[in-house]
Amino acid sequence: MHTDTGGRRRVTAVVAGVAMAAAGLASTLPAAADPSATDQVIFEEDFSAGELPDGFDAVLGDWQVLDGRLVSTSGEEAARLGFGPQAPENFRLEVTAEFVEVENAARWLSLGVDYHADEHWGAWVGLRSETTAANGVEFVQRPRSGSNALSAYPGPLDMGVGEPHRLVVEVRGTSLTLTIDDQLALSTDELTRTDGGFGFRYSRATVAFDDIRITELAPGATAPSAPQNVHLQESGDTATITWDAPADPGLDHAGEVATITGYEVAAAPVGTPADQLAWAPAADDGAHTFTGLPGDAEQLLHVRATNSAGLTGRAASVITLRGAETVAGLKLRLENGPWPTSHVQGIAVDTEKGFVYYSFTTLLVKTDLAGNIVGTVGGFTGHLGDLDLNTEDGRVYGSLEYKDAEAFYIAIFDVDEIDEVGMDAQNSDVVSTVYLEEVVEDYTADMDGDGVFDGNTGDTADHRYGCSGIDGVAFGPAFGGVDGPQYLTVAYGIYSNTERTDNDHQVLLQYDISDWPALERPLTEEDPHHVGPDEVDGKYFVFTGNTTYGVQNLEFDPWLDRWFMGVYVGKKAQFPNFQLFAVDAETAPVQQPLVGLDGEEGLLIELAEDGLVDETTGIRGWWRDASVGIQSLGDGLYYLSTQTSAGGQGAVLTLETWTGRTSEPFVPVTGDFQPVPRWSADATYTAGDMVMADRTWWLATWWTRDQEPGDPYGPWQEIRTTDDGAAVWTPSRIFEAGDVVEHDGVRYEARWWTRNQEPGTDAHGPWEELG
Repeated sequence: MHTDTGGRRRVTAVVAGVAMAAAGLASTLPAAADPSATDQVIFEEDFSAGELPDGFDAVLGDWQVLDGRLVSTSGEEAARLGFGPQAPENFRLEVTAEFVEVENAARWLSLGVDYHADEHWGAWVGLRSETTAANGVEFVQRPRSGSNALSAYPGPLDMGVGEPHRLVVEVRGTSLTLTIDDQLALSTDELTRTDGGFGFRYSRATVAFDDIRITELAPGATAPSAPQNVHLQESGDTATITWDAPADPGLDHAGEVATITGYEVAAAPVGTPADQLAWAPAADDGAHTFTGLPGDAEQLLHVRATNSAGLTGRAASVITLRGAETVAGLKLRLENGPWPTSHVQGIAVDTEKGFVYYSFTTLLVKTDLAGNIVGTVGGFTGHLGDLDLNTEDGRVYGSLEYKDAEAFYIAIFDVDEIDEVGMDAQNSDVVSTVYLEEVVEDYTADMDGDGVFDGNTGDTADHRYGCSGIDGVAFGPAFGGVDGPQYLTVAYGIYSNTERTDNDHQVLLQYDISDWPALERPLTEEDPHHVGPDEVDGKYFVFTGNTTYGVQNLEFDPWLDRWFMGVYVGKKAQFPNFQLFAVDAETAPVQQPLVGLDGEEGLLIELAEDGLVDETTGIRGWWRDASVGIQSLGDGLYYLSTQTSAGGQGAVLTLETWTGRTSEPFVPVTGDFQPVPRWSADATYTAGDMVMADRTWWLATWWTRDQEPGDPYGPWQEIRTTDDGAAVWTPSRIFEAGDVVEHDGVRYEARWWTRNQEPGTDAHGPWEELG
């Protein structure tokens, strides 16, 4: 039986910032409304009439009433249905739901709670059947454009199959909670109101719903939302957090907007249960300093607000770097996300100021070195790619593509101004852009001469060199040297097309950006500007074989004096299709004919001479993915990024070191790892010190200063090993009797102490061939 008691009132739309990452659940349900007010049931249905009731709009799929329940079975296409009145400002939706049958453990069903079922947009909560993945329960918001779903994923859930559950969604303004069988499963303050209604949606399963009730909740006292933009500063055992007031102060007992009356703070080791936190008044309304923090475990620092109704809201939290396992002040592992975007595309790290920057194609995320979110910049409809820090001006530069508009830019972020979540890239002082005419000319080149540019597709003869736009960016010296002014190097994206022969090079542009401030313009996507440098300062080619979208990540490493190029592997069978390539900085570009380009000449840079080698083509590289982020941190340390997708797009940064091995060029470090500095003429070294020089490791034999490694009888021993860990003979290394080395592919054992005596040259010398 269906009952609609009316009493609907129009909802005022409220747009809230989306702060999804690291959102914790409250330990208790939000405060109830004032008991003196009256709630009103405005919709009920128990399906006792045996047929689909009026007011239920089956948009997609077969929906029917069977045995007193609403039942539906869907295949690949998601089925959906709308019902009930427009969602009131404050309401409770109750429904009994069951997965009757599922195709697999990851099946889901959704409850639309401010939802437009006819066009599939608005807000909903989703639950899965048998999975325990991180997105077993989720909160999703989808704009009418359908471009992205804005989601928060609080954790795993297993609803099971053949098990009915009572689901209750309670909404007060922009706050939403979900309980399952009276247990809190989800809580958020980020509901965007859109004057939607209610609905169900699911796929590849048979589901059943029953006993639906919608209650309009009377206005009453509500708790404030969590404080916003919590930032952390640490010094020794002291940590100061600052914050902004909650976006929603809650309501008082008369249903009016409440005021914030104070804040409470707590500090405890990670993993401390919420009911064991010791709360105390904050020292100030926007800041608090914790002292005497222990150093043996990471601490979570919490802050929550209290309003004039006497209600305490949910806490916002940050994690300390103190207590974490680190090397050189860098965490061994950093996690970021999930975000409602495409995958992570690039990273940049400012070790001096203590920040990490992530590109998620439509979103820039700024965190501190502990992983706490400092701010975000969104509003991009183009593709934000790789990032790099310009140490000379302190700004972050990134590639930015608008292929449909035939516009390619370098986006320049004034990162010091990024201090809150939800900042807008367009028409702001945070982001400026510089147009790259050279890229546009190559991208739009009508290579087949038919007078028509074929657009954003790789299945064409158009696009000079196969140019698909730009991705990798990095600052470093001019090619052919290791010193001098820093240039911005921009790498082309290259379409994967196995039928062409002119797309087998990586294309690198170098720019002197000293005059770019006069060229910078705000980002205005509705009217893209064309202001940029008249010409490039260098255009270079690296023969790697065709890749899929070119150099995704470009990084100059001053520790090795080397450029790294991370790519998506190519598809041409005649090439080795490595994941990672390198060019040594001192390798001079040579003007010569380019393979596959009908005699066209260009400045070609040879690949570095280490790594795996493909004997047929001579191409060298490594099987190591660096396509979504590689950052040189100095002293042999690097962050390498991998993408995650559980519950949205995220990134994991792993602290690694360079090994020089062909099979495993980078390996994760442990907490006892000792960074290796570059050799410096100004430094003093003692026996046992290790340095890097000329891309190899050198061990100090005795006290030394201003004696450059390389003298076979000097204070430095060159330390090299094979991929399996065996010592490689070098002239300067000292070997003792019994030491085993490899030289020119042959193993030898030392008969006695030796230095600078080459194995295999003297049958009566210090080395015995082992065969």
